[in-house]
Amino acid sequence: MKLIINKHTGRGLLRNNIRDKRMSDFTQDSDDDCPFCPCQQNTENCLRYEEIIDGCWVTRSIDNKFPALLCDEEKHVNGEIDYGKHEVMIETCDHNKSFFDFSIEEFVCVIKMYKARFIALNNEDKIESVVIYKNHLKSAGASKKHSHSQILSMSFIPPELLLELEASNGSSNISDDNIVFNNQNFIVYIPEDAFLSGEIIIQHKTSDRFEKTVENEIEDMAEVLKYVFVKVEYVHGRIPFNIYIHSVPKNIEKIDFRWHIHVIPRRGNFGGFELSTGLYINSLNIDEMLEKFRE
Repeated sequence: MKLIINKHTGRGLLRNNIRDKRMSDFTQDSDDDCPFCPCQQNTENCLRYEEIIDGCWVTRSIDNKFPALLCDEEKHVNGEIDYGKHEVMIETCDHNKSFFDFSIEEFVCVIKMYKARFIALNNEDKIESVVIYKNHLKSAGASKKHSHSQILSMSFIPPELLLELEASNGSSNISDDNIVFNNQNFIVYIPEDAFLSGEIIIQHKTSDRFEKTVENEIEDMAEVLKYVFVKVEYVHGRIPFNIYIHSVPKNIEKIDFRWHIHVIPRRGNFGGFELSTGLYINSLNIDEMLEKFRE
């Protein structure tokens, strides 16, 4: 479980020999043994966060059984592994709910969990960066149907975040023509030069770090997420999607960077062209997308 550089391409990758042991819901006929449902939860040794309302839990974060990185300090000091902690954040006790169904109040609970776990993992001395991400449905990389996100702390800064940090110039790259929604703290826009077709970016107007988020911003963020998923369903249907949050790492000063959320509806899969060239074809009709998101 170590970051290495491929000698042939120069790309970074994580070598990990346990992730393929994960069981997938999408190869089973029944959801009866879902490990994220209340009746199946055994959190005695792995519960890291829990919010309870009216005597029932509404969100939980637990250790990932198949982590991308390990938190073995001795092996990290010896240079055998890169250090990190990996958790699964269960966003609802309802097996059949997804972000397409969540209320603003439910999004508030999810964001509070995101922030609490981000701060807890980010505070470790060995950690350089933390990423929160979500895969919804099999073709977006999920192995479980039950709504959940993941958080991963790392003793390094991942290549994709480094590229964004190097390219960032604050909010000056956002055209007013591409903005589809905004409130007091957030802008929602559809970039013309999106890496993948249909990408939506939710960007904080002034802050560089997700962990600085305060209560009124959490409510604004919940409002924005509700808006985005209503629109994604309207435009694409209940499509598979990915989400990830990019925030300035704690040991870097980047005053022209705004923390943001990438929402990527998975409208297609990668093929030989993308793999052979490293280029991804964006077939987005920007005018049509903007019109539909503003309806």
